[in-house]
Amino acid sequence: MDSTIIDSFLYIAAGIVAAVIVYGVFLFLKKRAEKSETKLDDLLVHSLGNPLVLLAFFVPLYFAIKNAIVVYPQFAWLTSSNAIYALYILIATWIIATFVDGVLETYGDALAETTESEVDDQIVDILKRIAKYLIWFTGILYVFTLFNVNITPLIAGAGVIGIAIALAAQDLFSNFFGGAVIITDRPFKVGDRVLINDILGDVVHIGPRSTRVVTLDADIVTIPNNKISTSVVRNYSLPSPQARVLIPVSVSPDSDIEKVKSILMQVIDDAKSQKCEFIAEVPGSTIYLARMDKNSLTFDVALFTHEYTYANIVRDYVNTRIIEAFRNEGIRFA
Repeated sequence: MDSTIIDSFLYIAAGIVAAVIVYGVFLFLKKRAEKSETKLDDLLVHSLGNPLVLLAFFVPLYFAIKNAIVVYPQFAWLTSSNAIYALYILIATWIIATFVDGVLETYGDALAETTESEVDDQIVDILKRIAKYLIWFTGILYVFTLFNVNITPLIAGAGVIGIAIALAAQDLFSNFFGGAVIITDRPFKVGDRVLINDILGDVVHIGPRSTRVVTLDADIVTIPNNKISTSVVRNYSLPSPQARVLIPVSVSPDSDIEKVKSILMQVIDDAKSQKCEFIAEVPGSTIYLARMDKNSLTFDVALFTHEYTYANIVRDYVNTRIIEAFRNEGIRFA
């Protein structure tokens, strides 16, 4: 066998050994990086490992091919500057794409784990895919320019395809970014009771396209996220789950105002002692003469419950006690 071919095989063998050594070094560095608190060393090892192992093999392979060209000149194009530059660009693209993917996976997933919603997890996955495609698309275009390939039609075609996809999925993207707004602005979370337009209920799911609410009638209503992002949202769970219960009480206009207030206050005090698990001491209860005309005097009795789910229980109890107290005292309702 020609000595030139033997030298080429030796170069290839050296490349294999070099790749194994580099792989072993990065395996050692990976174990060391896992013990450190910072994530940057993990990202560097993750992004540089496989590309440098490949590079450690291709460098001796380049010399092997260059040495074998003496015997096989038809393969001289493999060692041209453009081919080498293209290889370097692809490896650099691989490193950058892997590093960016690692950054989004490490920090994006950590951020997504702080919330209960699935939207941010899916946003991270989509951003990872978009970043990877853009980086590889840019790297391949740069390789084409090395070989004098006209990339203008490719860029124009990508633009047309992007516009077509954007128009076809306009509602999808609108709902998706609406979900992103919900995650970043956080007007509510799963479990909160909200009023969106005329829909009142508890949030049970926040997705990338829509949010599902269980109404007080036990129906599930699906609301597109783009509708929510442009609507007024009332959250009964924030800043606290307490709810204000307002009870209007109308009596005849000839009733004794102070007596009516005294009876109502006594009813409220009794309710707080009997239903302390439902009625909050703070904020305090109030009784005001809110409206009056020739036919009635209307008092507004306001008190707070510990949670919004207790509102109807408290309203029922207080209304019943007011009726009983007024009947005993001879006060007529208007």
